Amino acid sequence: MESLRFVHTADLHLDSPFRGLSDASAALRDQMQAATLGAFDRIVDHTIESKADFLVIAGDLYDSKDRSLRALVNFRKQMERLADRNVPVYIVHGNHDPLNGWGSEFQLPPNVTTFSGRTDTEPYIRRGREAARITGVSYTRERVTDNLASSFRPTAGAPYSLALLHANVGGNTGHADYAPATLDELTGAGFDYWALGHVHSRAVLATEPATVVYPGNPQGRNPREGGPRGCFQVDVDTNGRARLEFIETSVVRWDHLRISIAGHSRMDAFLETMIEKGRETAARFDGSTVVRCTISGNGPLHRDLQRDGMAEELREELQAVLMTESVRIATGPDLDLEALSRTETMVSDFLKLTARAMEDPELRQKLADQLTPLFRRRELKLPDDARLKEWIERAGTLGIDLLLDS
Repeated sequence: MESLRFVHTADLHLDSPFRGLSDASAALRDQMQAATLGAFDRIVDHTIESKADFLVIAGDLYDSKDRSLRALVNFRKQMERLADRNVPVYIVHGNHDPLNGWGSEFQLPPNVTTFSGRTDTEPYIRRGREAARITGVSYTRERVTDNLASSFRPTAGAPYSLALLHANVGGNTGHADYAPATLDELTGAGFDYWALGHVHSRAVLATEPATVVYPGNPQGRNPREGGPRGCFQVDVDTNGRARLEFIETSVVRWDHLRISIAGHSRMDAFLETMIEKGRETAARFDGSTVVRCTISGNGPLHRDLQRDGMAEELREELQAVLMTESVRIATGPDLDLEALSRTETMVSDFLKLTARAMEDPELRQKLADQLTPLFRRRELKLPDDARLKEWIERAGTLGIDLLLDS
């Protein structure tokens, strides 16, 4: 076969709002609101500049079933840019933008192939010859619990076969279980490449015998979507082997700033440390950075940090060097916890209970099982074991404080 280059993106969520930025200036709020559109502009820029053969988008182009007019107009404009350069685009729709939503009839240029609610295959023709075949299916409604992957069948004789699917592969607990499938099922289906969407963190699930990839979303929209975000450029050699290159497209980057009070005895010195770490964080990205700051550790500053309004005051100070979504205080008193645990008091009983929860994975799993229905109902990412341990540690610190003050 001839070599091939395509760009794989998903979960654009065009015109999706940012949350928790009510104190931002009007100009910055506008920049944040337009960030998903700007990230997609960068994807199209790269598709053109890299001379990619085609672009695939694996669902959730829009943020809701009823698309915003701004998102529809922007998307069509980007498709027209690619049409002017004869670059085909292959699209499936996901749970956020099913085919039955308002705006789904918005006219797109002829270079765009939108797969229907029935699994179908389209050829990619280059210089009069078939260079690849793309198979895909769109959601016809918001909640699809059927295994759509089971309807995918590669057709014989394809130079390179690509499957385009919006799905939860392997039961990812951080996302709704739509179009569930197993990794073994995908790798054994006979396709060369699975271009997935739905999971917002990028992940290469397999490279043999098929390449199975989530590109993640191209623009983080909240603190849970931190770090670099983007798409993948996929270069397929003459032997059909795919090489992936991550392309960052973030206009705004979310980050998590963690600072400990350990070793600090004066608030002014701690504040200087916090501001300096804020500057270092802002300097790591050539664009706007939004942070969530967590202050942890044990030490004498714990009492000062419990003053009413302290978290908001610290947020305002940090705001001077970078946009700050929130400051969370998770510190503990400067206590000899080992000595306290040896006493015959309610404090020692509480410390032992907290220690048991930190050490016993089965106990934490029971807590996770109790939280699962609440998180799934709100379509929130379920906490992993590390996050549960962090919550238990913070709850333990708060409990000791309350018991010692009682």
